Amino acid sequence: MKLLHCDVCVVGSGIAGISAALAAREAGVHVVLVSLGTLGSGASFSGTTWGLGMVGPLSDSTEDKEAFVQGILAPAGDVATSEMAEVLANRFYESLAIFECWGAVLEPAEKGQETHRSYVPCFDTETRGWFGFHAGPSRDPLVRKLLDSGVECFSAAQALSLLKDPGSRALSGLVASCEGEPVAVVCPCVVLATGGMAALRKPTLSSGQCRGVGASMAADAGAQVANLEFEQLMVGIKTSGAPAVFNEKLWRYTRLEKDGQDVFQLAGIGAREAKAALEAHSWHGPYTSQRPSRKVEEAIWAVGGSCDAIIERPEGELPHFIATYMDWLQEAHGLGFGDKLPIAVYHQASNGGIVIDPKTCQTQVEGLFAAGECAPLFAIDRLGGIASSQAMVFGQLAGIEGAAYAKRRPLAPGAPTGQLQLVSCPDEQASTLKNLDASELKCKPEQWRAYHQAHGEALLEACIQRRVASGKEPGPILCP
Repeated sequence: MKLLHCDVCVVGSGIAGISAALAAREAGVHVVLVSLGTLGSGASFSGTTWGLGMVGPLSDSTEDKEAFVQGILAPAGDVATSEMAEVLANRFYESLAIFECWGAVLEPAEKGQETHRSYVPCFDTETRGWFGFHAGPSRDPLVRKLLDSGVECFSAAQALSLLKDPGSRALSGLVASCEGEPVAVVCPCVVLATGGMAALRKPTLSSGQCRGVGASMAADAGAQVANLEFEQLMVGIKTSGAPAVFNEKLWRYTRLEKDGQDVFQLAGIGAREAKAALEAHSWHGPYTSQRPSRKVEEAIWAVGGSCDAIIERPEGELPHFIATYMDWLQEAHGLGFGDKLPIAVYHQASNGGIVIDPKTCQTQVEGLFAAGECAPLFAIDRLGGIASSQAMVFGQLAGIEGAAYAKRRPLAPGAPTGQLQLVSCPDEQASTLKNLDASELKCKPEQWRAYHQAHGEALLEACIQRRVASGKEPGPILCP
């Protein structure tokens, strides 16, 4: 088994993982990054949408930051924490400037249109600070920054288990399978940026990497996981490749058909109610059980879960968002106005995950940090655009705080590694790893994949059952 020593090990290379690795490296520590896919992967770079918006306060003023916090908490319901929203608001513009310096390609709102209603985020009532994140053009500069900064990177590397010292019970690193070969990263600090859990559900718009591995490993180590019963559902377009997100701005111009018949009529929904639902849905993309727009998804579910969407071209000049989306849809998938777009309701993102301290991103386990969709700002409905924002902000914060932790509690030079143990293991008899030797790693990577998937599904089910037992309104995840 290959043995590496470092100060901070980051797992994942989406926005959160890249941000954590670079922030830790700039803090002066040795960083190893382990990525399941290629460098610059994860949900942010999956290509299922034409672009991502990073949303923050309208300005850096105290008034706008306070208003942004309230804008987050309103749709999030009683499961959200104001402390996490406040950290996001207070650190947004500083983090954005750093992210752009690293090479991220950001597009601000159109000049003179910053307060136009088009820039009101999903589930919000006010305009906020909006910055488009161009994943494709950003990938190469961000990856180059990682490599030039001296971050030691491993792609095609499957995280298998955290490591612990059985004597002190302290977190002591990570074991991964890199291109089929086991690698042990011995370190005092691990940052999980592994994405959410939406890929555990079918159908999904999420990156295939979002299978809850981070939540599974964290829970095995003793960290808390919560709010998984709340999930973001989104209408998507079936294509010959990965499904594509349906742009909510188009709902008001759309009719739905199933075998040539009106879907709303088939579902027993009147024309006036259907029109109101489509208009309401034009202001937010995800499904919500809390608004009249829910009739759109309910109608689709009523006819078997899929149908055709036909978008009629509106008169006059196309609004910026619609023009950009339709150009992308034509270029990427050969689809346009008037075509029959096969749609379904997909599982897109997690609104729950690993519980962290909002000020440090540390879990309840000493030395274990988390950021991004695996440790999101908990919500019933999530304000549009904050997924990318929180990955950037809390990714940087996790890197900074993780580096500080590693400096305070470094592993002793030449510390013995012969007694480190696996925290997660498909076979209990194989979990008593006596030394970091390939012959001792008895379980195969596919066994770990199956283990973490089953554990992730069990965590989801436990959260659902807890919500049902509480007698409170069930989350959208319980919809058909």
